[in-house]
Amino acid sequence: MRLKHNKKRNTAFLFEALTREYVKAVVKKNSARQTLVRKIMKQHFSKGSTLNEELAIYREVLESKNLDKETAKVLLSEAKNRYGSLQKQEVFSSQNKLIKEINYTLSSEVFSNFVPNYKNLATIYNIFNDKTSIKEKMLLEGKMLESLTVSNSEDDKKHIDNLTYRTFVESFNKKYSELPENQKQLLTNYIASFSDNSLSLKVYLNDQVSELRIKLEDLGTSAIFESEDLKTKYDGIMSKLNSYKNQEIDDTMIMEVLKIQGLVQELENA
Repeated sequence: MRLKHNKKRNTAFLFEALTREYVKAVVKKNSARQTLVRKIMKQHFSKGSTLNEELAIYREVLESKNLDKETAKVLLSEAKNRYGSLQKQEVFSSQNKLIKEINYTLSSEVFSNFVPNYKNLATIYNIFNDKTSIKEKMLLEGKMLESLTVSNSEDDKKHIDNLTYRTFVESFNKKYSELPENQKQLLTNYIASFSDNSLSLKVYLNDQVSELRIKLEDLGTSAIFESEDLKTKYDGIMSKLNSYKNQEIDDTMIMEVLKIQGLVQELENA
């Protein structure tokens, strides 16, 4: 079954495409583009915005796994009801503003960014879409219920044709995969921080800073920091980590933590 999917009208896709554009900017060390992408995301997906409300409904479905069948049915039904209560014209208008800003401020190439869960996003889009036929909706809902009731759904990459997958690997995934897991997690939490009032980011950052402090304390006794110059730099890093508890989270802090994460990994592998 091949359904129409207007990805520019899929708010969850737009969010994911911008997320990957941000990470690409980080990998390329393009701080100006990082700031630009995050500004756009914060402006259009801030808590309380129309697109944030719509995105939250997509996430309720996407992030639910391993449910029993009845719970999955209730979840999907409630998601459809909540989506139906959205002001469609307001959603359309908000999407127009976002699409226009992406086109004129970034470029239309953002819409070509590889999104791993694209197929699920398209499925949910068509379940929510009033123009999808009843028969098609029933079939799609059946597939989505299967996804909600299993713990390990099939990797979406298997559904992507070879050319698309190779292009993605060459243009982005190779670079992105080189980032250590803790840096990926930090970026993921930072990108989405404005949609939950930074709650997840604050929790993750607090744990990560504590972990980095502990690792550096262990490394501080090694011969690596015997020279006065390196000892001074070490003390400066520890002081910086300790200062974060009294600071507002911003781009500068995130970039500093990313650098410290990289430094710690290098020292551990030395």
